[in-house]
Amino acid sequence: MNDGTASTEDDKPLIEFLQEHNQCKPRKTESFQFVAANTPHSPDWVYSTAEGVDRVFLGGSYLSEQGRHALPLEMEQELFPEPHPASQKGGVTHQQLVELPVDMQEQFLLDELVGAMMGLEGQFLRFHSMEIGETEEGEEYVEPAGFGFASFSYIGGNLDSSLQSILTRMLPLCSNYVHVNQYVSSCLGMYECGIVTRTLCEAINKLLREYLEFVANLNYLLREAGTDDKNISMSMVYVNSQPSIRTMAVLYQVVSTARGKKGGELLNALQNLMSLHYVGDAKGSEVMSFLLMECAAPYARMMQSWLQRGKVHDPYSEFMIEVTDKRFRESQVTFQQRMEWTDWCRVQDEHVLDSLYDANDQMSSTRNAMFGDESRATSNMSARDKAYTTGKYRRAIHFCDEGPISSSGQETKAEQTKEEEVNTLLNPLKLSRCIDHSYHDASDTLLHLLMGKYDILSSLRFMKKYFLLDQGDFFVNFLDGVETELHKELPNVLQGRVQNWLTTTMARSMESNPQSSHSTQFASSLRCCFLDRNVRDTLHDMGKGRKSSRSKKSSRAKVLAGFEAIAFEFKNVPFPASLVLSPVQLRSYQLLFRQIFFAKYVERQLVNMWSDHQLLKQMTALRAACSPTFSLRRRMLHFIQNFVYYMKFEVIEPHWRELESKLNASKEYCLNRSKHDDSTEANFPRTVDDLLNEHNQFLTRLFTQCLLSNYDLIERASKIMTTCLLFCTQIKFFMESTKVHETLENTRIERSMMRFGKKKKNSDRETEFRAKREENIQRCSDRILKEYRTENYQHMIKKFDQVFTSHLAEFMKNLNSDYGQRSNSHLTNLFMQLDYNGFVSSSLYPE
Repeated sequence: MNDGTASTEDDKPLIEFLQEHNQCKPRKTESFQFVAANTPHSPDWVYSTAEGVDRVFLGGSYLSEQGRHALPLEMEQELFPEPHPASQKGGVTHQQLVELPVDMQEQFLLDELVGAMMGLEGQFLRFHSMEIGETEEGEEYVEPAGFGFASFSYIGGNLDSSLQSILTRMLPLCSNYVHVNQYVSSCLGMYECGIVTRTLCEAINKLLREYLEFVANLNYLLREAGTDDKNISMSMVYVNSQPSIRTMAVLYQVVSTARGKKGGELLNALQNLMSLHYVGDAKGSEVMSFLLMECAAPYARMMQSWLQRGKVHDPYSEFMIEVTDKRFRESQVTFQQRMEWTDWCRVQDEHVLDSLYDANDQMSSTRNAMFGDESRATSNMSARDKAYTTGKYRRAIHFCDEGPISSSGQETKAEQTKEEEVNTLLNPLKLSRCIDHSYHDASDTLLHLLMGKYDILSSLRFMKKYFLLDQGDFFVNFLDGVETELHKELPNVLQGRVQNWLTTTMARSMESNPQSSHSTQFASSLRCCFLDRNVRDTLHDMGKGRKSSRSKKSSRAKVLAGFEAIAFEFKNVPFPASLVLSPVQLRSYQLLFRQIFFAKYVERQLVNMWSDHQLLKQMTALRAACSPTFSLRRRMLHFIQNFVYYMKFEVIEPHWRELESKLNASKEYCLNRSKHDDSTEANFPRTVDDLLNEHNQFLTRLFTQCLLSNYDLIERASKIMTTCLLFCTQIKFFMESTKVHETLENTRIERSMMRFGKKKKNSDRETEFRAKREENIQRCSDRILKEYRTENYQHMIKKFDQVFTSHLAEFMKNLNSDYGQRSNSHLTNLFMQLDYNGFVSSSLYPE
């Protein structure tokens, strides 16, 4: 062998094997091992599965080694110059045990029994490995590993029946000790087993030390009896060992149950073991209670740290909460960073204590008495969910730089002692009360911050103003500047120009309506973006609310116009507003904005067309020819104006007023909590979960009642609005081709020049101007009338009328299909809004 180098079969130098292109075989101590990450280094002999483990006595696993009795030849010759009795193959040279008197047999076996009680083998009491075989009937059997008698041939026959009976009852104690000691020795040195497991091993080790003290005293008495001629019988040892037999049996069952488990999973297993097997067993309950009190202490400290400070030190993933966001773990969040509320941490279900589920049943009768102001969103929360949420609230308070203060102004309670923490953890009722108290305290503190210092209501008003287009001045001013850009196809839109005009429009709007500092932060973060999918295709991809049974296919790929792709988004949402305005809520706001913006944009185009048509009304010769066009435009405008009115004033405004009143009441409740403690009838958010729930319900109602959850309806509505836009575009081209604006503009200029020029009292000039104007109007009227009477124009109007009528009929049929149902009352309201006098339905269904 070459020191420090790898070796091969022929023991050649490494360089020779590399030159010969042979594969080098590393020694066992040079092989790699897979160990858990982020754990301290441990020596190789700690891992029983590592190759080349030759220090089995340090790991407590030596009895499971098959070759533990074999000695190297040199060591055997050195220790035993004469042939060793155990290695002789011929006849037995020693006197066999059964040939000795019974009292001497008892002394020999007592001596070996004391050794076996400490995990040491003797000549007649050996440790047998697990055996798997088949009986004569062909049934499989498993013989567990443990102490037993040596072979029948080695003992020489049958032992005394009384001695054999007592030993048979005593040997399970020895076997159990070996298994328990092996588990403790293997887990104490392995950090990845977890703090709870190693604490359990330390508690078991205390009991093992007491047991070994008992064995040492027994050995001392056995040696003293040999000198004082006061022999100790096997039955005396058996009687004195009864407590140890029972304790070791409990420990063996604990070890068997705990193997392969850690953290909360281990505590659940131990609690279940105690409740199933040791109820009414005084000794077993005492041992189990001691072990649970010891090993539950680390978990209890994690629980208290999580509930009181929102922090948890869990390097080996044993606690019910796993921190998934590095910023959450290291407290490196700033006010401007965007925090994902759902991504901070997650629950590890395998480590959730069963007592958190049992606590719900026990607390159901006392919850209302303890917290009379409990609200709707938290009434059905489990203790598990409350514990999970409490830590997040504490962490959010910490991120707000408020520290662990109480909303009621009272000082935080002193830290509980170890015994109190463990008693609270293991008692479902006490644990539920502790979690409830911590939850309400953290929720009240965070709610006070959200409604007071950070004024979340002003943030929601900002969302209503700009995402739900609450004020018309912003929409009109914004479109006045970017309408030309939004008419272009998406690749040709100058997004920087649109963004600059958005910033300018917001600045003007905020000057006329001063906002809070938090709204100013939102405004600085708001930006315009253009998406590659329109609202209908986005909803199709999301699969939201498709009630149709037929399969839907995505619309054909096409280049969107700017007004179809425009959307608002935030560069970042300031904390803690990001708790309420999470990415899911922002996506809902964005879809609502795109739906309302598109509808109002179509309305604006139809109103512009109506304005153009006013120029034609003075041409009396065109009234009959313009009637189909005017009628179609009026029907389109009727639909789109009522649709916008429905979304703005029948959906958004009532629900916003309801939400605003509740948040104002909640704000007053936070500022004057002492005056409202006895109030149980008011219906407003009293916890952060209630606040989030109210806001989510608000968005859900808007999303549903604005038809975004019904794909069939939104598809029909989109087709109707698209038809209206195409109609507006064609009429605009027609008006440009007839040069009506140019003719009327020239007439206006001439009139202005005559009115404000040099004053000359010349009635003939006035008469000449009027005649010329009538002539120009008549000539323009004839030109327009000629265009109206062309086959192409009439076919275009007829085609638009058919398409619009067809889409409107499908839309009204879908509305009418759910007419009168309480769950779809919003569809009934929209149906009545569009058909308030029965005109639409009568035109759609003439029969």
